[in-house]
Amino acid sequence: MKAITCEVILSGLRTKSDNSLGISFSTPELKPDEVLAFVELRNINLKMLLQPMAGDAVELKEIKTELDEKTPGQRMRAVIFLLWKQENEAIDFEVFYRAKMNGLIEHLKLKLNPA
Repeated sequence: MKAITCEVILSGLRTKSDNSLGISFSTPELKPDEVLAFVELRNINLKMLLQPMAGDAVELKEIKTELDEKTPGQRMRAVIFLLWKQENEAIDFEVFYRAKMNGLIEHLKLKLNPA
């Protein structure tokens, strides 16, 4: 597998419900083997550097996050949401969520040694 360097124009940004972005780029006209290099990289995790072509050197802003990996809090909320769908959608999810979280907190507090 090969890495690619190519001039592109950032042509579209879409915000997603999980606060991630969908980003579209436009390339110059490509030869068939160059198109194939992009196709081979489709649907895999990549590292990307975006650097303006014009102007002086710019400061590098590094964003360190795991792609497709939720935080433990996000995972807990998602599991509680599924439990709500399964058990009782009659009550508001936020009420259900807070009740479940308070129950988990109280359960964990009972495991603490008295100070």
